[in-house]
Amino acid sequence: MKTSLNLRPIADLPDELLTEIKILAAQERVTLKDLVHEILRMGLRARQVPNRVWSPPATYRSSLKISRSLLSQMRKEGRA
Repeated sequence: MKTSLNLRPIADLPDELLTEIKILAAQERVTLKDLVHEILRMGLRARQVPNRVWSPPATYRSSLKISRSLLSQMRKEGRA
């Protein structure tokens, strides 16, 4: 399906933004229409990237068994 954009809303863009787009289209030797399509696609793709949520690192249980006497000796030596 093809949809046409009315150019009047584009005229509501700030002059400096429209000028930037026109300059970029001329530099890249593409039509204004093609550049606007590309910019819209890039914007949509950028919004589809999921926000990365920080999660704490996984914790693992140690299989190392330390006897009370070994722990006591390590404490005396300042290693625990």
